[in-house]
Amino acid sequence: MLLPEEPNQPANFAFPKRSFGKKQIVKRSFQSTWFRRWKWLHYEEAIDSAFCHICGRAEQDGKLKAGSKEQAFLLKGFCNWKDATDCFRRHEQSKCHKDALQVMVVLPNSVRDIGETLSTAHARNKAENRKVLMKILQNIKFLGRQAIALRGHEDSESNFFQLLKLRECDNPEISQWLKRKGDKYLSPDVQNEILQLMSLSILRSIAKNVQDACYFTVMADESVDISNREQLVICFRWVDQELLVHEDFVGLYEIPDISADTLVAAIKDCLLRMNLQLKRCRGQCYDGAASMAGSRTGVATQILSLEPRALYTHCYGHSLSLAMCDTMKLCKGARDALDTTFEISKLLKYSPKRHAMFEKLKKELAPDTPGFRVLCPTRWTVRGESLRSVLENYTVLQDLWDAVLENILWK
Repeated sequence: MLLPEEPNQPANFAFPKRSFGKKQIVKRSFQSTWFRRWKWLHYEEAIDSAFCHICGRAEQDGKLKAGSKEQAFLLKGFCNWKDATDCFRRHEQSKCHKDALQVMVVLPNSVRDIGETLSTAHARNKAENRKVLMKILQNIKFLGRQAIALRGHEDSESNFFQLLKLRECDNPEISQWLKRKGDKYLSPDVQNEILQLMSLSILRSIAKNVQDACYFTVMADESVDISNREQLVICFRWVDQELLVHEDFVGLYEIPDISADTLVAAIKDCLLRMNLQLKRCRGQCYDGAASMAGSRTGVATQILSLEPRALYTHCYGHSLSLAMCDTMKLCKGARDALDTTFEISKLLKYSPKRHAMFEKLKKELAPDTPGFRVLCPTRWTVRGESLRSVLENYTVLQDLWDAVLENILWK
């Protein structure tokens, strides 16, 4: 008889009664209360018999030794309700039941690391190591999230190491960890590997969101960083189920040149790494440079040849910036004001001496006003703040020019 995964133990079943004894007067039946005392009982309603579920399952799996089998609770079924409790006790203490209990219950629930089995100290040490390692991961995550450098000129003075020393006050196990000779997971290689794993996890999350949205727009622009290297910035624009628009930055690609072929190859490589199909692209957004928007071999043209539905849109922010710059040039008053503000920016910010004089006068004359904002020649959105800072510090700037002129004349 094949037994189910769990023993059958009906609670509200009308158990049939049988006659026992020589005179066949006393009638007895199976009692549902026996289930609470002997959890291993399995009852078959069709034949009014009880089986040992643990022994039966061990027999079915071929894990029971031949010499210890009890036929009554394995094959025939037990139905002598008169002596049931005594027989249940004897079976529970029998070699058959103990062997079955060992192979079906004890061993499967005791599968642990051999080191933990042999030594509780090893298990405790492993738990403490895992706890400290999580602290190290949290430190790296915090520093990476805040864009703070992990390392310094010396490892003992780095931000990462000092943050560990700070957390040592609340976590004494970190102190013991730092005293170890090896396997501390504090080396630069380990830090870089952990940062890479975290970044890949973020990229997978972004890729999944874009894949769930089905359609997306590619946004890209190139710029030269402070080390004089060309960097291609790539973003994806997509709309979620709530019709909310998202723009996710996915990375910087270092490129050898800004030719259209190089830029297209970088975009294709990004799509491949993110497991996104170009046929799902419904838009492109770049600036108006020839390499991006060229009608013959530009990036937009090459992408359109591969996916005609990926419509090109000139970046609205870039277009607005160009329109504002051209409009300002046509207005003499606005043009002169911006040129004057730009010259003030250069005279003030590029001279530490004049900047120190400005800060000193500002504390005396207008301590509550905001500082001077440099005028950016390419970003029109910050020009208003620069003009406002000139107006609010007008008196300070006048006194500054008088002091500078006086120093020049005395020389």
